[in-house]
Amino acid sequence: MDASAAPTKTEKETEKEKKQRRASKPKVKTGCNNCKNRRVKCDETRPQCQKCVKSGRRCDGYPAYNPRRDGARPDFVTRILPAPAIKPRDSNPSNSYRSYSISSRSSSSGSSASPPRIPPTAVVRRRPERPEIPERPEGSERPERPDAIRFSPMHAAPSISLAFDSQESLYFRLFREHTANELSGFFDSGFWTRSVLQESHSEASIRHAVVALGALYKTLEKASESPPGSPDSDNWEDTAPDHYNFALQQYGKSLKRLREALEGRETRSPRTVLISIVLFTCFQSFIGDHKNAILQIQAGLGLLEERRAEQRQPQMLQSPPVLEDELVQMFTRLAVQAKSYDMAFHFPAPYVIRLNPSGFPSSPSDPSSPSSISSGPSEPSIPECFETLQEARTSLDSLTERIMCFSEALSTFYGGPSNILPTFIRHSGQAFRASLESWSKAFEPLLESRRNIGITNTQRAGINVCKMMQLMTAILFWTGFSLSEMNFDAFTPEFRFVVELAKEIVVDEELSLAAKRCGSLTKCRHHQPSYHQSLPAPFSDEDAFNHIKPSFALDLGIVPPLFVVATKCRDRKLRREAIRLLVSSPRREGMWDSILSGRAALWIMEIEEEDLPPYHPWTADQDLDSADALPPDDKRVMVKEILFDLQKHQATLRCGTRGLQDASVADARARETFITW
Repeated sequence: MDASAAPTKTEKETEKEKKQRRASKPKVKTGCNNCKNRRVKCDETRPQCQKCVKSGRRCDGYPAYNPRRDGARPDFVTRILPAPAIKPRDSNPSNSYRSYSISSRSSSSGSSASPPRIPPTAVVRRRPERPEIPERPEGSERPERPDAIRFSPMHAAPSISLAFDSQESLYFRLFREHTANELSGFFDSGFWTRSVLQESHSEASIRHAVVALGALYKTLEKASESPPGSPDSDNWEDTAPDHYNFALQQYGKSLKRLREALEGRETRSPRTVLISIVLFTCFQSFIGDHKNAILQIQAGLGLLEERRAEQRQPQMLQSPPVLEDELVQMFTRLAVQAKSYDMAFHFPAPYVIRLNPSGFPSSPSDPSSPSSISSGPSEPSIPECFETLQEARTSLDSLTERIMCFSEALSTFYGGPSNILPTFIRHSGQAFRASLESWSKAFEPLLESRRNIGITNTQRAGINVCKMMQLMTAILFWTGFSLSEMNFDAFTPEFRFVVELAKEIVVDEELSLAAKRCGSLTKCRHHQPSYHQSLPAPFSDEDAFNHIKPSFALDLGIVPPLFVVATKCRDRKLRREAIRLLVSSPRREGMWDSILSGRAALWIMEIEEEDLPPYHPWTADQDLDSADALPPDDKRVMVKEILFDLQKHQATLRCGTRGLQDASVADARARETFITW
């Protein structure tokens, strides 16, 4: 028989064989745990895959990144995604002081937390995952209120040796020697350098959180390495990914340990719980998870208020005070920070801090007396002259908190759009205006001493920041009674002083780092244009501070005051100077990010100046008619809302007319834009 006559498969048989043959595709190991167990294709939607959602299943999360399995990725920089938080159970912010719990996502295995394993910094190629904390076992009891915790004495004797392995020990030492001072910002803080370290000797959750922060700081250091050819640049290997992954592991362990202690009703002092909350807030602010950071602060304020309420009950056997002033002051600053963030960006509930946990009175009984509305500890008297910077700062913190409480309370009765108060009740704030002036007068000798011999850069920066915060508070409080953006023009001298003080800080930082890293500025290669990024128009490469690396501190510093100048000062030169300082010296102060703040202000400036002639720095100092250089009233706008993701470096900005009374009327000045950086 001829070979051509050999039997062949029919076309129908061939098609049937194709249908039966399983498609061959590369194995995917990044699907969620549920889909992997069910052996179905996962769509990998975060935080919950749609396959699980549509089938009515609870998505149990994704497996940890394995460097050996997934391969090294040295060419990308990553943002850290949110992690479980201690947060109020009640989504109603008014009830957020009443109870708290540690939230978590369930783990199918019920084993220890398995945090994501991805490196940090600025551009993402694959999405990191949240650490997984096991859900509490069925039938186990959860304390319904913080008073379910059994409190122990305030201090425990340090152990002889900490239960560290060699890697944990390295990060703990890094925290003790470097990170603790960095977190303090421009102020000396015994909280970080003494209290936290002492507590870590006896509390595992704090110990793991300290190690996590040490690893995060190492991550930041490695992820923001010097430009190529820098004297201290390193190989990428064994840098950001390793430190970042370890930070997440330790953070997961810290959350898990505290959660187990609270649910198991182990003895824990309120001091231990509050310090843990501060550390968790710090971690989440560091990674840009402002929502969980705010919920942490709410939980801490709730516990503080409950402890104060217990101390005020005479019929109960009072225990000795366990909350030292240092810890109370820390939460005061965190509350002020969160409130300032909300006032600037207008967050929705439940991410709005309420400074008055007891609720507001039915009516302001005496509007001329701020103390009749604000609650909390009584304001200490302001001396004629502050002896120390710490004394001045504590006084300003207390005054700022009371002013915010006062404004918050009045807003419940008279508040208009964007919490702007009507002008006819401005007289009710006269007492606070007098207090701010008294503080400024008492602070003057310290301010004048900032350039004295023997004053360090850190001390000088602390003095400058205190004055900047006082000026910002005064400006915002007094203009809070105005429906017009034109009233900010009266504060141009104050805006100028804020910029001068901020520039002193940044220039001191630049000179100090330049001397440390390069020795001689004449031999410094960082000033070559190829070694740093250009800034957005109207700025140039020459405006960059090339030795300042990205930094993080939990305390507020120069960013909020500069943001106020950049958005409210219409002097074209001062406004650009403020934006330049924000974008050219990247830093995150608590939840305040300088790059986001600078980009938002730049957008506002471009809107307001779109009908003005182009601005040229070389003609700015000429004798021009100031009215011609300022945006008219009908072009001025205010920030209405900023929705952002610091981990993805993107934000949606909205602005509009200040004090628009009728919400049914379309705002002719309303604008919206989407930015990335």
